[in-house]
Amino acid sequence: MPDRAPFFAEGAAAGAPQAIQVADRWHLWHNLSEAAERSVTQHRGCQRALVLTALAPEPAPAADPPGSPWPRGHRFADRTRARHAAVHALPAAGHSRRSVQRQVGMTSRTVKQFADAATPEELFTGQWQNRPSVLDDYRTYLDDRWSEGGTNAWKLWEEIVPLGYKGS
Repeated sequence: MPDRAPFFAEGAAAGAPQAIQVADRWHLWHNLSEAAERSVTQHRGCQRALVLTALAPEPAPAADPPGSPWPRGHRFADRTRARHAAVHALPAAGHSRRSVQRQVGMTSRTVKQFADAATPEELFTGQWQNRPSVLDDYRTYLDDRWSEGGTNAWKLWEEIVPLGYKGS
């Protein structure tokens, strides 16, 4: 069979019905490689998830590291700690910086920032951290409601308006 298009096979069957159609090795390998590539592409996210879970740090002690502004159990802090561990574990396992970028899905600048930080707590700094907010008076109430499972922002807003919140 000279080509993979179905109309060639149909034409060959109509023109020579007694002939046996065969596929050559090149087309078999080509088809196999395309199918493998499609499969790998479709499951790229699974590979990244496997790498991050395989390199996730072992459960840490319940106490927060000294000077950490973010407690354990906070999704931002936990994600940052896991990524920090992955960025430090992959090069130790022999991966290049570019390979680390691909596997954890971060830019080269972000990987460098994580690699340069000795501890995840060094990454928890920034101008946004200790700024005053219009929600400061309601922070304890909102934190309590969030830990109870109230994660709908609109509902939380409706709850703090009667408490005196005047923001929009």
